[in-house]
Amino acid sequence: MTKLQELYFTIQGWDGFSVKHDLTEYGGGGYAVGGASKCFEIKADDLSWNHFAYTIMPALRELTRGKGASKLIGGWVDNDGMAYIELSDIVQNRKEAITMGWMRNEKAIYDLWNNEEIEIPQDL
Repeated sequence: MTKLQELYFTIQGWDGFSVKHDLTEYGGGGYAVGGASKCFEIKADDLSWNHFAYTIMPALRELTRGKGASKLIGGWVDNDGMAYIELSDIVQNRKEAITMGWMRNEKAIYDLWNNEEIEIPQDL
C-alpha cells in the first residue's frame, strides 16, 4: 500500500494525519493550526479515491513547495463525519496557536506533542 493510500484510508476511518510534502509523518512537536490554505470539506464517507488522490492532495502538495515548505498537509474528521483537508502552520506556543486558530475560525488545533485535539473557544 502506498503512503497516499494510507492517508486516504485514514480519512475513511474517520481519523487524521499531519504530513510533510513528501507524505512522511511530521515528527516534531508544536501545534498544527489549520487554515493556511483553502480547506477541502467533504463527508468522509463521500470522499472518493480519485478526488483525494488526483485533486486534493496534488493541489495541497503544490502549495508546500518553496515558501510553503514549512507547512504541513493535515486532514481530520469531526464527530459528524465531515472531513477537513488543508495546510497547517506549526506554532510552538499553545496560546499563540489557539489565538491563530480562533482568528482563522478553526474548530480546533492539534497538539502534536500529546496527540490530542484542542477545541477553540468561541470567545477569547
